Amino acid sequence: MKPLNLDNKPCSPTSSNCIIWQGPDIACIDLCTGDTISDVVFKLATELCTILDQTNVNNYDLACLGITACKPKDFQALIQLLIDKICEIQGITPEDIKTNPGCPDCVVSVAPCFRVGNVTTMQLLDYVQMIGEKICALIDEIGNINAQITDIIIRLEELENAPPPVFTIPSFTLGCDIGALLNGSTQFINVVLEEFINDVWCPFYAATGTTGDLINAVDAICITDADLQLTTGTPFSTNPNWIQSGSYNTVADAINNLWVAVCDMYNAFTTITVTDTNTVNLTYTGGILRADMQDTGWIPLLGFNFMSGAAFKPQCRRIGNVIYFKGTAFVPIGSTLNGGGGSAITVVDPDDYNGVYSGFTFNTLQASSGSDPNACLLSGPFYAAWGVSTPPEEALRLRFHRGNSVIPPGILGVGETIDGGASVTGRIICERVARTGGDEDDDYSMTSVIGLSISDIGQLTITSANFNDWYRSPNVVGKTSLTRQLCTVAVAGENIPEYFGTAPSQFNASAAGSYQPNLVGSSLTFAFDQDMSRAEQLGGLQINLSDLKAFVQDCSGNTPTFISC
Repeated sequence: MKPLNLDNKPCSPTSSNCIIWQGPDIACIDLCTGDTISDVVFKLATELCTILDQTNVNNYDLACLGITACKPKDFQALIQLLIDKICEIQGITPEDIKTNPGCPDCVVSVAPCFRVGNVTTMQLLDYVQMIGEKICALIDEIGNINAQITDIIIRLEELENAPPPVFTIPSFTLGCDIGALLNGSTQFINVVLEEFINDVWCPFYAATGTTGDLINAVDAICITDADLQLTTGTPFSTNPNWIQSGSYNTVADAINNLWVAVCDMYNAFTTITVTDTNTVNLTYTGGILRADMQDTGWIPLLGFNFMSGAAFKPQCRRIGNVIYFKGTAFVPIGSTLNGGGGSAITVVDPDDYNGVYSGFTFNTLQASSGSDPNACLLSGPFYAAWGVSTPPEEALRLRFHRGNSVIPPGILGVGETIDGGASVTGRIICERVARTGGDEDDDYSMTSVIGLSISDIGQLTITSANFNDWYRSPNVVGKTSLTRQLCTVAVAGENIPEYFGTAPSQFNASAAGSYQPNLVGSSLTFAFDQDMSRAEQLGGLQINLSDLKAFVQDCSGNTPTFISC
């Protein structure tokens, strides 16, 4: 249908969809305040059409009444016709009503729309009265509808004549970046909403997980209010920044408590202190804890300065609680050979003690001969003849460094000692090389059998071969130990023995005869006197310390400063 005001210039056409009904709700036609005028007109028109259709006489089939030609001209005539037909069916005439006292106060059947429950009859007067009231109600309702239609038409004409509304999409200035939309730019709200959902919220949701994931993460807390802090040793509940279980619910709470716990650990670890032990050197730097085995490195022994410059100089090294030894310890020889006085002859090379010293006894430089710190400690005159008398025990032992500790500083801490001392198991066969002439081809080997030990205070001691014979068996003439046969007894001017396997001898058991040592003397002779079984005559003897190992006494509580690996 063409709008009535379509051509009403200069007025602008206005859509009825843009006009709102502000009248009261009308329940009978389901009309509500806030509906558009289009809905209002449609509902009223629909209702009007229904009423007009219902009151249109032409819509009713009156063939059963025998009326085909002169039908009622309107709805009122139709109702009157129906009343007349009812009276006719009931056999009631106006005269009957006047003469019959039962009518119109008589019972008649009623149409279905007037029935109440199962009651199908009622008094004629009541029935007529009800029909009249219904007709009046319909007439009033039609009148109201006509008035409302008139009002609606007036409003509709006003709306159609009103200028059309102009809708503007709101915009605002952003206070932060939203996806590709920059901070400070002015954007329409629909653009902001689309950018936020697609480029901000969706990635954010994918990164954080669902609400259930976040709740599970919050519930995964493993530190209780009663757990102790590393820095203070007090419960976390005493920390004013800690959110306790009664108030702990959100992801923000979880992050807060995580930081409290992390800061507690950080502060505890950044202020951690470590203490070295006798076996482990602990360092904590830059958050890294390092444990190195205590190791001093090799340090020269005390009392062997006369061996300066020698690569074979005796040394010791502490690793943990074990002291290892290595190198060669030369028994010092005095520069004044007769009597062993003076100072120790310097050893730079082993050949320094191989020289020819004709007419002298190679005595050990001992402490009683002077103040040389390299001297050894012996009791009594080391050059005295013992005879068959028992020599002092110390005369059978030799202690380096004047009997003082040979352990250098940095090996033992204050108050530390060697655990019970240490010794090499069994006896050691050592060698001293001597020379009969000026050529090294004339060198000969001299041997001695010794015991090697170190005391709890670090005294390095050699026990001579005579120790057992003289100290253990003082009354046995000639002594009995076989070790004495392994010790060289050199007498100046006598031939140096050579050992061959010429029969009969102990080296050739297949030959007949007595098995005695077959000592064949060489043409060379000893250049000096030296009894390698006696402690005071061991000068020049070379002793390998590699088999000596000692242990530091446990639980001393003292920790020296070591050189770490």
